Amino acid sequence: FHHYHAAMMRTVLVGKPSRRHQELFEAARSALLAVEKAMTPGNSFGDVFEAHARSLEASGLTKHRLNACGYSLGARFSPSWMDLPMFYQGNKERVAPNMTLFAHMIIMDSESETAMTLGRTYLTTDSQPRALSRHDLDLIVQ
Repeated sequence: FHHYHAAMMRTVLVGKPSRRHQELFEAARSALLAVEKAMTPGNSFGDVFEAHARSLEASGLTKHRLNACGYSLGARFSPSWMDLPMFYQGNKERVAPNMTLFAHMIIMDSESETAMTLGRTYLTTDSQPRALSRHDLDLIVQ
């Protein structure tokens, strides 16, 4: 069991965050929470991606997001723990209870040369998923 972990993704800022960093962080957190609400049995992996896309579109960030926002975590080792299925547009695979899923919000604004990430691992249940990380979703500033 010491081989396993709950993946998480964070951007750690050193020094005072810029206003753009704060904006991107708020957008990433809103998108992750929207994804979390959509990550319920019966919804498709495409539905989860659409929650991500709609949230970032509402923040004016469509051109700065990725075309996938997460994946299943398998009992795998190096070089990757990624497994199918993935959260992307049109993926008809259904979310079911007891899946281990990693959702990541990755925003890359090349115009302002600013990026932000936020992600965590979930265990799906019969209703809302349960976050497996003991860490909160606060912005980390050192």
